[in-house]
Amino acid sequence: MTSAFADATWAALERGADRDPPSFDHATLADLLVRRRGCCRRRCPTGCRCMTSCASRCAARSSSRRWLGFTAEQILRRGGVRVGSGRRGRLVRFVGADALGPDGARIEFRLHGRIPVVRGAGPDIARSAHGRLAAETVAWLPSALTPQAGAVWRALDDHRAVVTLTGPGEPTDVEVTVDAAGAVTSLALSRWKDSAKPPAFAPFGGTVDSVLTTREGIRVAGSGTVGWDWGTPAAADGSFFRYEITRAELSAPVS
Repeated sequence: MTSAFADATWAALERGADRDPPSFDHATLADLLVRRRGCCRRRCPTGCRCMTSCASRCAARSSSRRWLGFTAEQILRRGGVRVGSGRRGRLVRFVGADALGPDGARIEFRLHGRIPVVRGAGPDIARSAHGRLAAETVAWLPSALTPQAGAVWRALDDHRAVVTLTGPGEPTDVEVTVDAAGAVTSLALSRWKDSAKPPAFAPFGGTVDSVLTTREGIRVAGSGTVGWDWGTPAAADGSFFRYEITRAELSAPVS
């Protein structure tokens, strides 16, 4: 059980999804610089379908004042995201969802499915969710980074580039850093921080410390750290999430 809003969000994303996504064509990368081509080729093998959805299970640690471990299920789709129930420790279970879709965003979790612990909705929640969707698309939907999917790249230097992704809100720019082999090592963007006083856009980003290869041969982010104030002297204090993906399945909707 998650929530009626999350279920409605997912149904709307299903209705709007491409039922027959094309296979990835490496020829569409011809206009990208060498390392950007390498990034897309490394993550998406020739002939793989341009998957539109990623279901994953995550073992993570989050921190506000101290680090606490938990597991969570997530479904990411082009145009939206839904995080399902999570478990912190062996006895504490949170049921609910953090969902973004065509009708906006909402977060709602209950302890053991009964006691409300966090709830929110509105424009600030949606703006923040748009940034999160862009960041997680870079991490876990590699085919969305290709010109074939509408992504636009702009080089900054040999190792850094900005990729512009479309989504349910305004197009979002994500700065991607790759190593000499084309592997993504970090990402950064300006994300709406609804908890700031007053709410405002703030530096946000994370590392990709390892890679997980799906059964289709697609490479996604396997582990890393995420936080606010990315790229500033306060980045260490802004770090609040450490993740390790234990399972990832990419798919396209079934007609």
